[in-house]
Amino acid sequence: MKNHKLLIFTLAFGTFSILNTEVGIVGILPVISKHFGIGISGAGLLVSLFALTISISGPIMPVVMGKFKIKRVLLFTLWIFVLSNIISANTNNFTIALIARIIPAIFHPVYCSYALTLASNSVAPKEAPKAVSLVMMGVSSGMVVGTPVTTIIANHFSYASAMYFLAIVSLLSVILNNLFLPKDSQITKITSNEVALRQVIKRKNVWVSGLATISLAAAMSCVYSYVSDYLSQVARFEANQLSSALFIFGLASICGNFIAGFGLSRSPQKFVAIAPIILAMIYILEPVLSQQYIWMFGLIIIWGAIYGIGNNTQQYLISSALPNSLNLANGLFISLGNVGITIGTTIGGLILGKWGIGILPLAGIFLAIFTFFMIIWRNIALV
Repeated sequence: MKNHKLLIFTLAFGTFSILNTEVGIVGILPVISKHFGIGISGAGLLVSLFALTISISGPIMPVVMGKFKIKRVLLFTLWIFVLSNIISANTNNFTIALIARIIPAIFHPVYCSYALTLASNSVAPKEAPKAVSLVMMGVSSGMVVGTPVTTIIANHFSYASAMYFLAIVSLLSVILNNLFLPKDSQITKITSNEVALRQVIKRKNVWVSGLATISLAAAMSCVYSYVSDYLSQVARFEANQLSSALFIFGLASICGNFIAGFGLSRSPQKFVAIAPIILAMIYILEPVLSQQYIWMFGLIIIWGAIYGIGNNTQQYLISSALPNSLNLANGLFISLGNVGITIGTTIGGLILGKWGIGILPLAGIFLAIFTFFMIIWRNIALV
């Protein structure tokens, strides 16, 4: 495919815009709580139900939408994100805002799955991993920019302004995709993984790896989904400090991607087992250092790095169990990871509502330790 660099940039920006909408909400849950007059755990539904919807639609929607022309599907998906954010910006009804989150989440896996496949098909087979990794940078960049920038806009202007920002980014992605995606006649048709799914579903190592992926995602999201509330209430961060902390967290997560690449290539089984232990140690230190401003910022850097490592670890847990079905593995990674986010966010919300925000790290510690034993079981199953 000609001009593959421009194509890959376009696909990376598309994933960036989608991740903006997905994670941008995390930093403004307190603002959402005040805007709609609901509790913080209720506002957390915008995170957990978005993730739950992705986990359900992940294995289904790419297959269903594969019957249609690919470029039109990608543009349709991006338009859904534009319109849903505009609707969210113009409503004071939480139910409508929730529906406006669920609808784009249905199509989220379609764009992300197709983008990875198109990137891979645009270059020679040996260059495919590099092309895919560049599109994945759109995911990391979305996490880095989405949460802190949305938080800054919401805190200095309004909830509606933050939603318009997300809509504008999605609209820019529509323009880029319309201009630079090849015509449908030039795109190799994307095949479904239905047969492969039926073949691997009975494998024990896939099930165990999937459970480990869910557990790790839950351990990560249990606290992070409420990070804005935790840092403002427990660590007493002011608005500017909170925005800076979230931005530093995102930058550290990118560094975590590079660390994970090194660790997973050298000693993968040991590396994936160490990750949840370090995560548990971070959760142990959070209450201890919460009143120490400088130390807390240092901990946020380590926390962000482990978050990036954790995302890569989840992908490795599944892909190593399905080395001959990487497209299927990536689809399952998206789906199962969001199951874990749903579980973690729900557990965090229940604990927050009953015992308060200060107890939240204890849940993270329990889930991280549980994940460690799940990964040990998974490592044994692969032997």
